[in-house]
Amino acid sequence: MSATAATSPIVETVTTTINPDRTVNCAAMGVEWEGEIIVIKPYRGTRTLRNLRATGAAVINLTDDILLFTQAALDDPHPPTRPAAAIDGAVLADACSWREVTVEAIAASGPRARVTTRVVGRGTGREFLGFNRARHAVLEASIIASRARRLPAGEIRAELARLQVLVDKTAGPREREAMELVRGHVRADIG
Repeated sequence: MSATAATSPIVETVTTTINPDRTVNCAAMGVEWEGEIIVIKPYRGTRTLRNLRATGAAVINLTDDILLFTQAALDDPHPPTRPAAAIDGAVLADACSWREVTVEAIAASGPRARVTTRVVGRGTGREFLGFNRARHAVLEASIIASRARRLPAGEIRAELARLQVLVDKTAGPREREAMELVRGHVRADIG
């Protein structure tokens, strides 16, 4: 296994943490999920990592709302939330399910920290409706766009063009809006 390969499956989530001013920070975050242990991997210098250090807690929200995921990957959304039950945290009001976690260890030696957490609470909100091909395409496009300044511009444009075909074929209004948000973000970053 390569040094960068994950040992557990990566699950795409919207992770919420509490900012110092008590507002909610929403971040699209691929986490390593292994039962009751979830490893959050924020980039160093991010609000998410600062909040995890300060509060020692987060909520790992599972959602099929691709527009919210895209907004959390590229911007600073403030969707409706409700208080978590087991920690001082915030659950997305429209989450399909969630895990409330506390920090056990933080290793921040590389470009991305590894924040090992333990599940201390959980809940279910609504049925997970799943992802169509457009949602999968927008999810990948969102991840690419969030790394636009780290990847070659030609590579980004080619991949977005490929993913746009899937959106054109199978998207509904929220997927189209999310993909336009991706395209606008990429235009602003790389032209």
